[in-house]
Amino acid sequence: MKRLSSNLYVDLVDGREMVHCRCGSVLGPADRDPKSLLSVRHADLSKAGPNVNPYGIGGGRFSLREYYCPRCLRLIETEVVLSPGAPG
Repeated sequence: MKRLSSNLYVDLVDGREMVHCRCGSVLGPADRDPKSLLSVRHADLSKAGPNVNPYGIGGGRFSLREYYCPRCLRLIETEVVLSPGAPG
């Protein structure tokens, strides 16, 4: 078993390396980007907390992307990204 994070690990299934969630769900092959195997939700950046961008810099250009296990809905990872449709 190879740990990718506190919630994801790689283990063999029928001789093939597969990504698993902490809940035991097999998410998919380990040769893919683990984020591509997860459910994604875009949220307002304010959801990240009051200390993340407290002055609203960027005028809504940024959002919070949340990655969840599709089976148990455990939050696996978050990242701040340009909002969908925002000018780069």
